[in-house]
Amino acid sequence: MDRKTIIGVFCYSRANKLKRCIDALLKNPECRDLEIVFFSDGFKGERDKNGVLETRAYIDSITGFKNVIKHYREHNYSTGPNFRAGLDFLSSNYDEFIVVEDDLIVSPNYIRFLLDALNFYREKKSVFCVTGYVYPVKITNYSYDAIVYKRFCSYGWAGWADRFKNVVWEEAELQKLMDNSPGFKKRLNAEGYDLVRMLKKQIKGTISTWDVQLQVHVAENRLKVIYPVLSKVNNIGFDEESTNTFGVDFLVTPIDKGTNRRFKFCDDNLIRPDLQRQIKEPFSFKTLVIRKLRNEFIKATKQVKKAQ
Repeated sequence: MDRKTIIGVFCYSRANKLKRCIDALLKNPECRDLEIVFFSDGFKGERDKNGVLETRAYIDSITGFKNVIKHYREHNYSTGPNFRAGLDFLSSNYDEFIVVEDDLIVSPNYIRFLLDALNFYREKKSVFCVTGYVYPVKITNYSYDAIVYKRFCSYGWAGWADRFKNVVWEEAELQKLMDNSPGFKKRLNAEGYDLVRMLKKQIKGTISTWDVQLQVHVAENRLKVIYPVLSKVNNIGFDEESTNTFGVDFLVTPIDKGTNRRFKFCDDNLIRPDLQRQIKEPFSFKTLVIRKLRNEFIKATKQVKKAQ
């Protein structure tokens, strides 16, 4: 049976970054046979208006995909609600979907890796999704191209529609989980000491995000996420244009050159503690404290990276 698969791109006002993102994406030969949909958020104010309009003008010019669908928001949803609405569209109308943000540069085998992984793990219901990004890991005595882990990663990923039916999005319901689910905080922070703090900020409305809700879903349901052993994604978003990232770019990692197009996937129950530790290291308590101090210094001294 043919399965409906689409690429979903989330963007705002960074036309130059989006162009670099799409140029890289189009180096994946699978794109010509896939639909793509753009979720373009509306501008917050006059300062962002030209950037949003420039971004949409660029989207209107895009070719190279089977079909281009445009969701141009008439007003500003903000990051979290825009993603939630986009994911609802994707999971309601397609069997599988691949997600890209406008500040991600993907390798020429990004789509192939994700499509093959979606096919391999489709019936493994303990697997929530597949990501195309991985932090630097040293591999020894390991013959697979994938790693099983338990933290959602938003930097280029793919999923199946049937996995998203019970995701908890509402802040009041998230607060109930935090208050009433035994071991909730310990379970959530097991994959990084930033997660409970991030969730509290989301509930209070301090930030507008969407990925922490997916990590809550992964943690509460004891699900897994498939990572590559070599990243197929480079994040170029750590600068003055970014909504939720600036300062220390802790996502620097070796990038796949894209020549390998055949992948060996491991069983979803294969857990390698040494690889788990390496992927978790950027979110250890010590690493987070050091990164926070460095970010505060960068912000205080006005050294935030200029957009290119």
